[in-house]
Amino acid sequence: MRRSDPAMPKRLMIVLTGAALVLAIAACHSGSVTPSPSASGPSPTPNPKITAATVNVTVLGTPAARIPVEASTPKNTASPRPGTPFETIGTNKKGNAIFNHLKPSKTYCWVAILGPGHTSSDCASWSVWQNSTITLGT
Repeated sequence: MRRSDPAMPKRLMIVLTGAALVLAIAACHSGSVTPSPSASGPSPTPNPKITAATVNVTVLGTPAARIPVEASTPKNTASPRPGTPFETIGTNKKGNAIFNHLKPSKTYCWVAILGPGHTSSDCASWSVWQNSTITLGT
């Protein structure tokens, strides 16, 4: 019969206490002590320095190149629908059409001509087109 070592429970207790201490310290330091600043949303007023909008066109979720995209201002901003196009730009190989020289305070509409009788459109106020990419397509 083997005699038990009386020091064994003490050693085991020290190891377990040390492991618990390491875990407790790691848990304390996993988060930030000071709160990080929250991301600020779009400005409450148009940014006069942002005068370009990016329109991304996809077909079945894949970026589509050489798709004509028309830009217009809506006839009625209360119920925006595309008006008469003032510019047409084809998408690049990443499916993007970039419209420059826009007026920061205006609402614009974009229509992607996907094929005969098939279009995708969206109208967006400055708070959208100045802060994100307009997505059209299927």
